[in-house]
Amino acid sequence: MKKYVFKPYNKKFPALFEKEKRRITSHIEGLTIEHVGSTAIPNLGGKGIIDIASGVSEKEIDSVSKKLQSLGYEFRPIHSTPERLFFRIDLPDSDEGIRRYHVHLMRLGNQEWKNLLSFRDYLKNHPEEAQKYSDLKKKAAEEVNEDGSKYRELKDPLFKEILKKINA
Repeated sequence: MKKYVFKPYNKKFPALFEKEKRRITSHIEGLTIEHVGSTAIPNLGGKGIIDIASGVSEKEIDSVSKKLQSLGYEFRPIHSTPERLFFRIDLPDSDEGIRRYHVHLMRLGNQEWKNLLSFRDYLKNHPEEAQKYSDLKKKAAEEVNEDGSKYRELKDPLFKEILKKINA
């Protein structure tokens, strides 16, 4: 599966998120779960990956990590940070055949949690900025030749610029 592609927004994204949220919360209690990333922002194109921010207390992170893995999520330490554990799973999808889901597990309310949610909310409320971000993602997908670090490097300046506006 080619990961760095640009796909238009699909109105099914919120329902796909809700379905996976129900599956996760039926097995794991106490999670605060938010839909983040491009699929959470109407009309924003992107890779079509459903990104899920999951917040828990510090003491629950290890337990929830194990439970996510028991649900089939693969822990990816290389894509994790000290503030956020990263997991992925590929699930059957009627449109794509297979759709990738990412779970970003972190302490509820930490800085990465705040950044993910405030960035999402800002783009939802500023369609012109969302379009600018969408155009950048499309250009990045065309230029990076499956190089994830280059993809993130191309997007990072706009992400930081928007976070700066939010936190001003």
